[in-house]
Amino acid sequence: MTIRFAPAAAERFVRENSARYLHLDPHFISQICFEHPDRFDALLPRFDPALHAALRIRKPAGWIIESTRWEDGSVVDFWCSRFERLFPIGDPADEVLSAMLQTGSWHFPPVIVESTLAASLGAPAEIGTPYLLVEGTHRVSYLRSMLRRGLSEPTRLLDVIEIVRAE
Repeated sequence: MTIRFAPAAAERFVRENSARYLHLDPHFISQICFEHPDRFDALLPRFDPALHAALRIRKPAGWIIESTRWEDGSVVDFWCSRFERLFPIGDPADEVLSAMLQTGSWHFPPVIVESTLAASLGAPAEIGTPYLLVEGTHRVSYLRSMLRRGLSEPTRLLDVIEIVRAE
């Protein structure tokens, strides 16, 4: 599913269609449908909002780091060097970093999907397992750095949006 609107229209779309898409978290709609639709469609071309849901759940920080992988199966750490460069100065220009340092959490959750479901939705064979990170590389990389520095606890519960089969 791709909804083609300007990013500024995301809030209005969510407000006007919340009853229609009860099983799609509003942040999923804004992040995926408005900000990254082409990438999502290429990654999971058989996603269908009539058959699938995007639900906000809570997972421990350590689970997120250990269980999510990028499209090629790699560990999500490629923004850790940016964190290390910006952390000492607390760069307010990086809204993701600022929010995470202030609250210990992200301002909107990353999107994940279990790898066998991702494969059934048309994802490439070399996807990350056991969970594919669909969106949120900065946030997951920064979380990895925060855990490494002792700025967060592995048991801390954080929101993620998981793509699942609709019930």
